[in-house]
Amino acid sequence: MKKQSFTISPIGDSGNKTIDIVYSKSASTFIEKNSTYLDFTEANTLLTKAMRSIFQIESSNIDLKKLKGSAMPIYRIRKGNIRILFRFENGEIIVVHVETIDFRGNVYSA
Repeated sequence: MKKQSFTISPIGDSGNKTIDIVYSKSASTFIEKNSTYLDFTEANTLLTKAMRSIFQIESSNIDLKKLKGSAMPIYRIRKGNIRILFRFENGEIIVVHVETIDFRGNVYSA
């Protein structure tokens, strides 16, 4: 797993919060093999925008959707033909778990 940390402000009423983004092995592998379509910097930017949108800090033109049918909420970011599936835990540090990154035809079959 690949882990990256960012501080974004403000999240919620407590001011600045840190976001830890943890990529699964398959998500990291996809980005490494397909860096012309999506790199870690761009994925981190999309995930940060998504978290700001979820916490209603700012509205952005990101294509974000909460998926149905899971006990723990899973969210989807769409960027062209690529889908990023992630979930998060809200605490002192917001931990974003990137479950899968893949092309749209393959991402939901897992």
